[in-house]
Amino acid sequence: MERLYDDDVESKQDGAIRILHLAMHAMHTEQLVENEALMALLSRVLRDDYKKNSTLTMTLLRIFWCFSTFVQLHPLLGNYSIGATTLKIVEFEIKRHELCVLEEQTCAQWSTTSLEALEKYQNERKRNRKRIRKQNQIFLLIHLAQDIRTERKMVKKNIIMYLSKMLDRTSANLQLVVLAFLKKLSIFQENMDAMIRLHVPEKLVTHLNCSHEKTIQMSLKLLHNLSFDPQQRDLLVKNSIIPRLVILLKKPPFRASTLRILYHLSMDDRCKSMFTYTDAIPIVMQLVINFPQNIIAKELAALTVNLSLNARNAEWMCQRGGLEALVKRVIRTSDPLLVKVVRNISQWTYRSQEDTTCTQKGTWASLIVPLIEFAISQQEKHDFLVEMIAIFANVTPDDIAPTCSWDQLILHHSLVPFITKLLVPGFSQDDVVLEVVQWISTLCLEPKTIPLMVTSKFLRMLQALFHGKAHDQEITHQLLLVFYRLLRYLNTFDHIMDGLDFISDVIARANTSNIELWRMCELVMDLVIDTEMQRYGRIEKYGERIRQLRFELYNAEYLDAFPAHPTASM
Repeated sequence: MERLYDDDVESKQDGAIRILHLAMHAMHTEQLVENEALMALLSRVLRDDYKKNSTLTMTLLRIFWCFSTFVQLHPLLGNYSIGATTLKIVEFEIKRHELCVLEEQTCAQWSTTSLEALEKYQNERKRNRKRIRKQNQIFLLIHLAQDIRTERKMVKKNIIMYLSKMLDRTSANLQLVVLAFLKKLSIFQENMDAMIRLHVPEKLVTHLNCSHEKTIQMSLKLLHNLSFDPQQRDLLVKNSIIPRLVILLKKPPFRASTLRILYHLSMDDRCKSMFTYTDAIPIVMQLVINFPQNIIAKELAALTVNLSLNARNAEWMCQRGGLEALVKRVIRTSDPLLVKVVRNISQWTYRSQEDTTCTQKGTWASLIVPLIEFAISQQEKHDFLVEMIAIFANVTPDDIAPTCSWDQLILHHSLVPFITKLLVPGFSQDDVVLEVVQWISTLCLEPKTIPLMVTSKFLRMLQALFHGKAHDQEITHQLLLVFYRLLRYLNTFDHIMDGLDFISDVIARANTSNIELWRMCELVMDLVIDTEMQRYGRIEKYGERIRQLRFELYNAEYLDAFPAHPTASM
């Protein structure tokens, strides 16, 4: 202690080193911190002399760092304002470093003019490197930020700005400490907003190219925290982070963190298409197909599900036997997330059929039979059944031609009893019922399936479902589409119109505020009128009822203003 009172810097340094040797051993910690005179002296020397000698400053900081490893001592260090003093030192050292860099650049410009200038430049560069190595010790006081109140004080004093500047340093150890500190700060939204203003995301993207594995790992962890924020994701994408992450995806040490970040990025529809221009899809497909456990990791599954929602990604997944491999894995493992990927791909194949120039046929021809057999065996698993039936609802006749057709599948696998069972009131939940109705709608696209499905019992079940699910507008809309497709076949028109009096149900639903439901009712009624005109050359009873309904709906306000049977005025 006496040496610390000396005016001689070397004497102070010698005393500080002796105390440091004691502080490095935990057995002496209690005795040191309980000495109030010593603690007051150390804090005063640090506060008064940090601008005079950097070596002494670093020694004193190392002493306090030893104390800061004990969380119980953080309040004590706060009493001596160690955190505030350290921030002042950080600010001072950063400014000094910036000045040194300017001096080094100036010397570099003159180094080509003479040997003396070159020697001066080399000496200046060596001094700067030594000074930087010493400055790295400052950030070991990250321990103090474990107390949330101390952390907030640091934020108010611009610690994020200082940390962002230190990201430009080349020292791997320094960068690790800075990244760890930023990661801790990034859990608060206001801190993330500050990082955006200070261009931290852009700097982190460049860190992914470094050769230091731990730096990359810590950068990925910080990027994962930042990627929860949509604004941060936009910045990362603009700085071309996706290609760099795809490269890291090939390396096992970085794979888990990389998948989490890519999953967050893939939530934005605009970003999904960017994966197409990288090697992401083949890599992800290989990871999925060759995953060692039966159930693939959630991060990998979630990323694959999101990517498969994009048409170009889904098309790429089907290439080189990708779809066949996915289906085989689903059947083998019963992975509930992987089946969602297959469903998303089926949505792409369904939409592609809407394009009249599409030449792609028979995508599901070799897969539909094992999928049907698997779905029947899994009908007790609700979540799995929903996805499987949704796949069937997206498989058009062209998707399974020419090797098989839906009428053959209905006969060989007894699908009508299977479908009827799922439509029994109270047997299935509404999401299953909706997918089954959409499946029936797809089956109606194949003319040969109509005689197999259209029986009085089956039609009445659909009508009962129409009445029972009147509160569910989506199911009602899909049922109207089923009947619309059935009414297009003349041999079923009379069964539906005469046997069920279905036009009364359509008229009852036509007066709705749901614009999509109203349009579907209009399509059905137009089809009824057109069919009567083709068959009889004039509008018959059903067409007249439709015309009357439309007149009443169009003139509802006028008709409501007058009594139904006005009495003659006297």
